[in-house]
Amino acid sequence: MKNSKFKLFFLGAVLLLSVSAAAVFYEFDKEQTITLGIYSDSSWNVPNSEGTKVIDYAIKRFEKENRGVKIKYESGLEKNDYMDWLSEKIVSNKSPDVFIVPSKQFNMLASIGSMTKLNGYMKAEGIDKKIFYNGAYDAGSYSENQYALPYETNPMMMCINTELMKKEGIGLPRSSWTIEDLYDICQKVSKDINNDGMVDQFGIADYTWENAVFAYGAELFGNDGSSANFTSSKVRKALTMIEKLNVLSGNYKPGSDDFDKGKVAFLPMTLAQYRTYESYPYHVAKYSAFSWTCIKMPSESKKICGTNSETSLFAVSSQSHRKKLAWKFVKLLCCDKKVQQYLLKHSQGSTVLRSVISSRQAKRFLEEDGITHNALTTGSLDEILNNMKASQNFKKYGEAMEQADYLISKALEKREVDTEISKIQEQIENTLINK
Repeated sequence: MKNSKFKLFFLGAVLLLSVSAAAVFYEFDKEQTITLGIYSDSSWNVPNSEGTKVIDYAIKRFEKENRGVKIKYESGLEKNDYMDWLSEKIVSNKSPDVFIVPSKQFNMLASIGSMTKLNGYMKAEGIDKKIFYNGAYDAGSYSENQYALPYETNPMMMCINTELMKKEGIGLPRSSWTIEDLYDICQKVSKDINNDGMVDQFGIADYTWENAVFAYGAELFGNDGSSANFTSSKVRKALTMIEKLNVLSGNYKPGSDDFDKGKVAFLPMTLAQYRTYESYPYHVAKYSAFSWTCIKMPSESKKICGTNSETSLFAVSSQSHRKKLAWKFVKLLCCDKKVQQYLLKHSQGSTVLRSVISSRQAKRFLEEDGITHNALTTGSLDEILNNMKASQNFKKYGEAMEQADYLISKALEKREVDTEISKIQEQIENTLINK
């Protein structure tokens, strides 16, 4: 009798252990899904033939290294439709676990609490922010917290027609050049070549008031975004410089096509535009064989980071139920050297990692871009990336900048900036104060 009871007990225990083991195995083997929010086209509004190639590479890596995990995303979503799609997901509490954050939408998404703070994850894994270029990393900061990591950045740089400079007997500016150096060269270059009474050789094209604001290191708004600084001495200097540069061109406003034709000394261009330049309708090879090069944007002094840029980021959704796995994928996208090297090769912007730019592969990728004059080297790109400064981050930044651009551009056209700037300041502060 005792043996029968023992046997029953033993069989019951074995059965229980078997069921438990099966349950454990099932939980281990059960597929976990991480949802991803991305768009298929470029972040920088340039031609993009590679689509989601970099993302697909990273997903393949991640799924191989994390058995039982699948990453899924909605294919074919375009950037123009992305924010509407993402907003609907967030409102319905179905936000993707990981999502790309376009540069201009970061402030809004951070202000509504849609992203998880990453400070703790970074500290736990010993990730030093110094692996990133400062301007790229700062693009994901909001209220002194890190809500997203940089994935790809697109800095502004200055392209120089070296043939025109040589013809005018002017040496190429050094990387430490100032905005005053820029004006002096533009003054020498701008002239009437065919003696018809009109300027037809120009110093610079497409240099904006915002470029000048960065050059002087001006902060357009208070740190908390509740006040505006458009009447400050630095902003006034920047706007005065734009007026002076505009005067040099006479009544004509030169553009990028004039640079393509060899008639302009300087042209600000984003890295993505540079890397896709051959596909633009006014490629320089169609007009001339002049040589050109690229250096960092000028600033008032060496201490000022005078390069404006845009940076796309990746964030972990605050609604995610798999935050640790989601973070792990964000870390792979943004911190892994191989993924970032793959991005530099197949995308149009730049890696955000210092170590990738200093690699031999980066040199080869730039040489493969198809620009025949070796206009951009890894050394000059590193200088440009080190000179980047992130835009200010607060909820109404985008709205305030749109308004400022409209008002200031209008005042510059009428040459009334000095008399209008106080009114502009007042209008923008009203926007910041009103909900």
